[in-house]
Amino acid sequence: MKRIIFYLFVSGIIFLNRGFSAFDDPITTTRGKSMGNAIFADFDGVYSMNYNPSCIAYTRNVESYFAWDTPYLGLNDGSMINTLHFNLVVPFWNSFTIPPDMFFTKEAALGITVRRLSLSGNDIDDVYKEFYHEAIYSFIYAKNLNNLFKGARMSFGARFNVFDIGVGNVIDVENNENFSRLGNISFGLDLGMTYDFSDNIHLGFVYKNLISPNVSILEDGTDTLPAEMRFGGNVDLGNLFGFLKKSKLGAGVVVYGRDANDNRQADMSWNFGYEFRQLTAGDLFKGSLYKDEMLAFRIGFNFESKKVGDEFDLGFTKLKGIANFSAGLGFNYVFGVSHLISIDYAFEMGINMSAFRHTASLTYKYLLPNSAFAYREETKKELEFEELIQKRIEAKKEKEEAEEKKETQKTPVQKK
Repeated sequence: MKRIIFYLFVSGIIFLNRGFSAFDDPITTTRGKSMGNAIFADFDGVYSMNYNPSCIAYTRNVESYFAWDTPYLGLNDGSMINTLHFNLVVPFWNSFTIPPDMFFTKEAALGITVRRLSLSGNDIDDVYKEFYHEAIYSFIYAKNLNNLFKGARMSFGARFNVFDIGVGNVIDVENNENFSRLGNISFGLDLGMTYDFSDNIHLGFVYKNLISPNVSILEDGTDTLPAEMRFGGNVDLGNLFGFLKKSKLGAGVVVYGRDANDNRQADMSWNFGYEFRQLTAGDLFKGSLYKDEMLAFRIGFNFESKKVGDEFDLGFTKLKGIANFSAGLGFNYVFGVSHLISIDYAFEMGINMSAFRHTASLTYKYLLPNSAFAYREETKKELEFEELIQKRIEAKKEKEEAEEKKETQKTPVQKK
């Protein structure tokens, strides 16, 4: 029976290998999922770099992101499908740049992403092995164009992708000459741009798979990933009603290239998301060096329209496709002035498919001081002096508040 299951599995990979493919969903992050993947031009570094590679152009921190989720749980043969996701962003600063260069290494950043999906379980010999994997290794470069074209208010980003797909070295592969090569490595390229329409409205455009990879698992096979275009924007709404702090709205459309003869594939996706923050650390914890909000609330909705598929009833009309609702939470706090930790959670529900999915992630950011991005020596020294004064003021304030708290906790006997 296990042999039959394995052959059916391999056949499914060969002919329908996009059914649960990591290549179909390579760009999401936990924050993005909870906002309906409505990330088009949000300069949130490690969270938004995969949605639009140009979104790390203004990054001022060294940032890392790790997420894990299980698209399918409880398979009756004991196997498990899981996905690992890692992002890293490193901006150029005055100690990490090429001094004479005025273009490539100033107001720019580098990014690395790894996303790997795998299916593992017990082989015929009852040894736990990996049956199948798909992975994308990406290298990103992003640049703020303002210092090249004064007043441009634009950023540019490129993402070079390495696609790795293959069946594991299981017994049936070893014993069958027809399975001598079930794997492939190919390459792709994505380009992205952003434009600041105003101080609060940011527009984004991405052309995905400008160079389209061939992800066929067969030696002489052809299975090219289609092109994809993303249009949309993110708006900073500020504080709404005095309660919804640092509100952000995202909206846009994703147009998918597809096989014209395959009506099961989506034509386009409409994405909407909203986020606001609460619990200001500076108000809750007197003397805290971290002044921003600690908790984020997010909701989102996206709809993938298809010519054939489930119907989604809006009451006044019916649409064919997949509708998803999402929500999530984020918690962040700074330790020792420069170390920010974020924990994020996303819940996704397929409204007309009764499907649920959970994702959790951990993000670490090393917060670089403003003086690290001053390239003139005089400016750098001025900022370093200002930062030193600010640190001394904060330290003095924290000491005074600690002494005041200690004094109030003394008993009447101690006061005598």
